[in-house]
Amino acid sequence: MADFYIELAEKTVNIQSSSPFAEKFCADYLTQKTDADIFAKAERDEVLREIEEAEVRTTFDYAEILCIYRHIAEKLPLFDRFVMHGAAVKCGESAYIFTAPSGTGKTTHLRLWQEYLGDSVCVINGDKPILKIESDEVTAYGTAWKGKEGLGSNTSAPLKAICILKRGKENKIYKVDPKEYFAVLLNQIYLPINEEAAKKNLELFSRLVNLVPVYVLECDISEHAVKTSFEALTGQKFKNRGNNNEN
Repeated sequence: MADFYIELAEKTVNIQSSSPFAEKFCADYLTQKTDADIFAKAERDEVLREIEEAEVRTTFDYAEILCIYRHIAEKLPLFDRFVMHGAAVKCGESAYIFTAPSGTGKTTHLRLWQEYLGDSVCVINGDKPILKIESDEVTAYGTAWKGKEGLGSNTSAPLKAICILKRGKENKIYKVDPKEYFAVLLNQIYLPINEEAAKKNLELFSRLVNLVPVYVLECDISEHAVKTSFEALTGQKFKNRGNNNEN
């Protein structure tokens, strides 16, 4: 049995797991703090159900860590935080999230930002970042749970825009009324089973879409797609830092 503490989005989490795998998985987030805000442990029956229902074959250790993150996500809204399905990138001092149903291309677009913008961008989390809603600001945080590609780092930044991705033959981006995409965005938020946490989560989500502008990006997988999204989201002129060419 492993018993350890990690820090996620400025909250201390006590994790108990059946093997050392979980602690190794969370290595970048380990903390010496022991005053836990959240306790997370997955029972054996829950892990076995996770394995049975998984779309791809998975090990017990990996299924356990997925269940543990679900336990954490269940409790985060009570601390003004929640998990969002999306790829969060840090550029300068700001964060931007690309979100879409699985398989639409958010990871591909994230990799394009890395390719063409080089060291000026840092991936916060490529799959399920944590968002903190506080006062009039939203902050995106990295977590150990970074998706199958393993893209992410233990960092954070104020969230300045949410970008919904769509496949397109032409590259174009436009700001939208969040109310028109309420259902689309809500579908990308982890909603707890617990009634109190679920209610708080919906309140936080409503604050999110009022605080952070929402864009729709129709794009292909080209450099021009990066230029289109980068200039609209950041307000800066695009420079191909990956190849050191001005555009």
